[in-house]
Amino acid sequence: MAYYGSNYTGGGGYGGGGYGGFPPSSGPPPPPGGGFGGYGGGAYNVNSYGGAYGGGYSVGSAPPPGGQHGGYGGYHSGAVAGFTVPAVQQCSYQGAMPQQQQMPQTVNYDSYNNLMLQQQMQMQQMFQEQAKAHKKKKRKQRRKKRQQEEDDEEEEEEEEEEEEEEEESGSSGGLTDEIKAHLKNVYKVECSKRLKLSGTFDITSGTVQPLLKYPDLPEKPEEGDPVVLYHMTDEDQAEGIKISGEDWKADYDARYLRWAMKGLGTNEDAIIHVVSTRSNAQRQTLKKQFKTAYGRDLIEDLNSELSGNFRGTVRGLFVPPAKYDAWSVKEAIYGPGTDERSLIEILMTRTNAQIQEMRECYADVVSPHRKETDNKIEQDIRDDTSGDFKRLLISAAQGGRSEITDERLENAIVEIERDGEGIGLFTVDFQKLANMDQAKRDAKKLFKAGEDKWGTDEETFIRIFATRDPYQLRATWDEYVKLTQRDVLNSIDRETSGSFKKGLYTIVASIRCRPMFFADRLVDCMKGLGTNDDDLIRIIVSRSEIDMVQIKECFLKKTNKTLWRWIKEDCSGDYKKLLQAIVGKN
Repeated sequence: MAYYGSNYTGGGGYGGGGYGGFPPSSGPPPPPGGGFGGYGGGAYNVNSYGGAYGGGYSVGSAPPPGGQHGGYGGYHSGAVAGFTVPAVQQCSYQGAMPQQQQMPQTVNYDSYNNLMLQQQMQMQQMFQEQAKAHKKKKRKQRRKKRQQEEDDEEEEEEEEEEEEEEEESGSSGGLTDEIKAHLKNVYKVECSKRLKLSGTFDITSGTVQPLLKYPDLPEKPEEGDPVVLYHMTDEDQAEGIKISGEDWKADYDARYLRWAMKGLGTNEDAIIHVVSTRSNAQRQTLKKQFKTAYGRDLIEDLNSELSGNFRGTVRGLFVPPAKYDAWSVKEAIYGPGTDERSLIEILMTRTNAQIQEMRECYADVVSPHRKETDNKIEQDIRDDTSGDFKRLLISAAQGGRSEITDERLENAIVEIERDGEGIGLFTVDFQKLANMDQAKRDAKKLFKAGEDKWGTDEETFIRIFATRDPYQLRATWDEYVKLTQRDVLNSIDRETSGSFKKGLYTIVASIRCRPMFFADRLVDCMKGLGTNDDDLIRIIVSRSEIDMVQIKECFLKKTNKTLWRWIKEDCSGDYKKLLQAIVGKN
């Protein structure tokens, strides 16, 4: 189910830039920072704060084009044109992977999906009420212009008549066909956006969002925002600088970070505050502004001032997402042995567009000083893995999974009816969205490739799992249950083994409920003795602006303990404080 009003902007991309050396440290160092061009777009971009367009609602007007929703410098970030409901921050990619040999908890997936449906219906109703209110406002404006000299009694009588007409017009609240068509178009645009970002219609939101304006000072100034308080010095006051309530500027943050690292000692709390409350796009701007203002490289300064996992997390936050994924894949391959779980997690949970962006920068991340071919990632996978697992990874690394076309989506969006009459709310009919005949054929092929023969035809599993779009796969797995009386994961567990099985598990679990997958992965990182800090940092950094809110909900449901509390008990020092600041206490 789609959820209106996410932040997404098209265009932009990752620019070039040299890669400097990083001193060794514990924790996963991100790929060394080079230039970053076009922070306003890309397949990974969730919390863009590029320029927004305004304008009022116009009945019959075209829906807001995908990739144009913005926030910084315009109306509320993430608002759909003509409406003012704040957006739920949405993202790019989702997933769910069972722990080792355990089966995912289907009941949790069903509960999560029901919650998504309820939230989507609530948001649509809010938009419907706004459309009706806007219609009424326009009507009053026209009446006022025509009847400026009419007495109050006549106006009240007309309002009563109009309210009676609305009550008689049906359960859709008097929405005209034009307004319904517009709402359907807005819904379709949002669904299309979510498909491009996450491959599903699921609602997602990040715990880290862009800072649009510096907060005002509270009643007790000492409890105010640290950056605002820093700029209340006598020197700033003399220059007339007052940033509370002002739009975010990289220069103010740069001055604050320079102060935090200048001289003896380091103010780690200052660094934690800035990096955990600014979006990745803002951090890219901050890096550039820091070098412009001081002639110093911010990442190099952070390297020299910080250490351990704390430093690794901070550096990861300053890397563009595509490069961070590329670096993580490189580390999984080039490190000692092969980190199959990290390869599975990244390649099986990213969208086509995200994988394409990662492919484009992978060669530069691996070999910054020499030219490599575009298929460098395929060469590395082929050299470091083998068998069916290798072929599954190479298939995923193409970023060529089938996608739902606009025509299919248009045909699948239907108006919800009550007592045989449309009520102005819309949903996706998944029976119309998927090709049910193909789903039945694929289910039979999977049955014949596994349960119905001696041995397993792994090639058939790869071809179907790696090429079908998520909702076609969901339909196929439903048909598989009807045919075999087994969940597809049960057959995968019986028919396959090793890393190949884990890869197929991930595809199924991530398409069913990606936040539950990452909740499972976070539990794996911290349960038992010791902590897998590399995986913990990667997951929290890479999901912080995408679906960390939903991951936390799934984590609480799975463990009966909040992620914030688990981190508190499993980590320590500034590293712990930074992770907690990213995921949030609430």
